Order: sequence, then structure tokens, then C-alpha cells
Amino acid sequence: MAFISTSKPLKISRANLQLMKECPRCFWLYKHKGIGRPQGYPYTLSIAVDQLLKSEFDEYREKGKMHPVLIKHSGLTEAHLYPDQAQLQKWRNNFEGLKYHDEGLDATLFGAVDDMLEFSDGSLAVIDYKSSGAKEISVYDDYQMQMDTYTYILEQLGLKTARKAYFVFFQVDKTDGFRGRLPFRGEIREVTTDPSYIYDLFSKAAQLARSDTPPPSHSECQYCTWWNHHKKAISEEKLEQTLFDN
Repeated sequence: MAFISTSKPLKISRANLQLMKECPRCFWLYKHKGIGRPQGYPYTLSIAVDQLLKSEFDEYREKGKMHPVLIKHSGLTEAHLYPDQAQLQKWRNNFEGLKYHDEGLDATLFGAVDDMLEFSDGSLAVIDYKSSGAKEISVYDDYQMQMDTYTYILEQLGLKTARKAYFVFFQVDKTDGFRGRLPFRGEIREVTTDPSYIYDLFSKAAQLARSDTPPPSHSECQYCTWWNHHKKAISEEKLEQTLFDN
């Protein structure tokens, strides 16, 4: 098996930080040896909604107007959609994204944003689109860390932030059935961002990715649990075969 050379430029994504929190061993296997978790089915409906929303928001941006779902939210009277479409496209790009290289760590932290707000004082706030079929909308811990990470990167790039972020949830409206069309209703969730802990996570991730010693797995990691059961089953099968052959 080919190993990932730790002498190569180290890039750590916002999703990588979440993976490290979930299970240090899974993170280490992915960043140090290139062994990722098994991929699930792609969320094609969510991806389609995301693409449609970007196009729709861009239409309002081009006209110099706010998207209607944002107009309804209090506290945004002094805000407008980030006007620099070319820069936003770079920040949206999964292969380029919003990124910051830390010279001391010799590592790059990056992530891809959906959209951005700019306030009258020049401060920025990230917008993230979420589509949901759940009855209740929830802002999970990894959602919060996502926005904290983006705020950290923006500030490291010398940009002023509002220390706020906005989740634009488009929730499936099930009140009138399907009828060949899936209706959504928009809901905004504003969060206060706290980038103060992100450097420590970033630093830990960089050190762990370069370490030759695998860390212990998280006690509740289902992937590691499956692998341990798998190894045990194989060992027992080999033992049974040896006894049978003898």
C-alpha cells in the first residue's frame, strides 16, 4: 500500500477538523496514509438544491438586491450580498476555497463557502445553505464549528468579520402533499461565531497528520468498531481453519 508523504504540502479542510473530533484514528488514517472512510450514497437532492440556490442568490446579487428569505430576518437591514462575484466563486470552489496558510505550522486550512454577507462597516458574515426534510430545524455542533472555522480563516486573511454567520434552511413543506413538486419554506438561523479555539484544533490536526504513531480511536466510532469486529472474526476463522486442518 502506498503511503502519503508527509513532506508534501499539508492541507486540512474544515471537514477534516470535524473528522478529527469524531475519531482521531480515522483522521490519521485519511491524512497520513490516504485511507478514507467508506463513502456513502451522495446526497444528490441536497446538491441539486445547493446549486439552484447559488444561481438564485447570484441573480439577486447581480441586481444589487437581497434574497427575499434574507429580507425577512431582523438585523440585516445594514447588510447586502457580498458583491464581488469573482472572489466569491473562488471561495466557493472545493479545490481552491477560502484558505489560509499558517507559516508556523506549514499547513493550509481551507473550506468552501456557499455565500457571504457584507455589512455597512465592511465586516463579513458567511451564509450556508441547508436543505432539510426534518420536522424541526437544528444547528448541530459541527455546523457551528464550520462557521467558527470560516470566521477564523477570514480574520487570518486580514478581513473584518461580524462574528456572526447565517444558516439559510430550506425546509420541505409537507402540508399540501407532493403533487409532482417539492415545495420548500425558508428559515434563517443566526449564530454567533467564536474562532478562538480553531487554531488549537488546526495545530493538533497538523501535528497528528504528520505523526508516524497512530492515535487511539474514539470509543464510539462505528467505523473502528466494525474494523475491530472484522479483524476478530477473521482471526477466529483462521484459528478454526488451523484446528480443522490439523
